[in-house]
Amino acid sequence: MTTNIVITDTNLGDGSIERAVLAGDFAVNRFDARTEDAVLDVAGDADGLLVQWAPITDRVLAGLPRLRAVVRYGIGLDNIDLAAAARRGVEVRNVDDYCLAEVADHSMAAVYAHNRRLTTASRSCADVGWTTAGIAPALPPGQDPVGVAGFGRIGREVASRALALGFPVHVWDPFVSDVPAGVTAHPTLVELAAAVNHLTLHVPATPQTRGIVDRAVLDALGADGHLVNTARGALVVETDLLAALDAGTLGFASLDVLASEPPEQTSAKLAGHPRALVTPHLAYLSTVSLPQLQRRAAEILRDLLTTAG
Repeated sequence: MTTNIVITDTNLGDGSIERAVLAGDFAVNRFDARTEDAVLDVAGDADGLLVQWAPITDRVLAGLPRLRAVVRYGIGLDNIDLAAAARRGVEVRNVDDYCLAEVADHSMAAVYAHNRRLTTASRSCADVGWTTAGIAPALPPGQDPVGVAGFGRIGREVASRALALGFPVHVWDPFVSDVPAGVTAHPTLVELAAAVNHLTLHVPATPQTRGIVDRAVLDALGADGHLVNTARGALVVETDLLAALDAGTLGFASLDVLASEPPEQTSAKLAGHPRALVTPHLAYLSTVSLPQLQRRAAEILRDLLTTAG
């Protein structure tokens, strides 16, 4: 019996990598379905879904009677109703072992660029001319502590890079009790922010973590502070961040993710802010990471459906 696989949506390719992994008894069809109605139209007989951005809501799940498993292209699962899937016996997985190096490299590149004042110096050179006036001198890495919020796989990769470059490393993670030698743990995010100059975020967006970076955290980070977000825009109260940047109570923000993508309203103001370096959600990208993501997503779905029988 053929097992029907639907790639609801992806900008990662034509599906050839997935089809190679799912050769045999799997029929794979690729679409560009990014709304509830579109998913329902194309996936009515699907046994498994490969999903990038499509909303897999309770309504969608209710309309897919054959569905047994969903795998998301990526680490975050915020576009999938996990509780509804669990109620219906639908297995949900992410790909949590790809792009670790890419995101860690991007995060540390942002830290190091700000440490060396690269963005502010470049903008000053363009706007003011060939002068160092108004550009804050760089701190030696040993005097420029980095805070890692979330000490999972990517957070640990960031910490190892920061330590190798000579930055003191501090962490906060309520689910981690042991940290490596040379790393200082803090009991709250506010206390972490108060102890560092750079705060880089590596936690998932969940109901418990949405908006965790608020005015209190930004005030603790302070006027010399630098916020780095390569995780999810929803972690940050963007109105608080915009106000802090406008007032100069936060020094700088390096943002690869925003609450609204493409940016609208407050996100758009952040994207064009003179105290921000914003990139279009590309920290995960490399010539290696994307094929790896496609292959691993297909392998995980194949194994789920094969095990489920």
